Amino acid sequence: MIDWKAPQKRLGVTPDGIPGRGTYTALLRVVGPNADAAVIKSLANACTIHFPAYEVDRTVTRLADVIAQTANETGGYRVFVENLNYSSEALVRTWPSRFTPASAATVARKPELIASRVYDGRMGNTRPGDGWAFRGRGMLQLTGRANYEAADRRLGIGLDTNPDLAAVPALSLLIACDFYRTNRVFDALDDGDTDGARRMTNVGNRYAKDAKGKLVKPIGLDHVNAYRAKLLEVLR
Repeated sequence: MIDWKAPQKRLGVTPDGIPGRGTYTALLRVVGPNADAAVIKSLANACTIHFPAYEVDRTVTRLADVIAQTANETGGYRVFVENLNYSSEALVRTWPSRFTPASAATVARKPELIASRVYDGRMGNTRPGDGWAFRGRGMLQLTGRANYEAADRRLGIGLDTNPDLAAVPALSLLIACDFYRTNRVFDALDDGDTDGARRMTNVGNRYAKDAKGKLVKPIGLDHVNAYRAKLLEVLR
């Protein structure tokens, strides 16, 4: 378990060894300095409940990774719904296998149409409009009807019928903790494989290889590593 007194001193909160809302508020601010105060307050409350329940706070490595990755995916806890307002150039750059310059021009700056083009027919999206209804939300960008339904079978919070719940900050933290445990991301972290943990949480290029056949860096790895380094300076 983490010895909290030294980190609390560095965070400027009462060093009582008990990580309450004040401690987590200060810790989240390390990587979310511009987030709305109400969001940070809600997340800090959720941390005190879900982190012990899912053993996130078992080690500093686990704790730093969860906070680093969730901060990365939400722009420092400011954005909890996928932004699909892409230009045609960005569509081709982001999904080169799905868009040509001509096809991208027909849906550019039309988020619902983009969601349908990108997500319909996969990840369990079988009904018209599923791509938009089950677009990425929350701290780890839960995406696709199948993934929403699977998470709801474990958590029972209504994600299958009300997918917008995944964007509620405190609930998105619960979903993220559940993802880490269900997909054994904690096992990778306990083995010291932080790159592997990033591959598990962001699958955009999980198996992509370079010209020499080596796996390329997971999307967002450098940013996550920078956040993690900041957090470990406080926690260790």
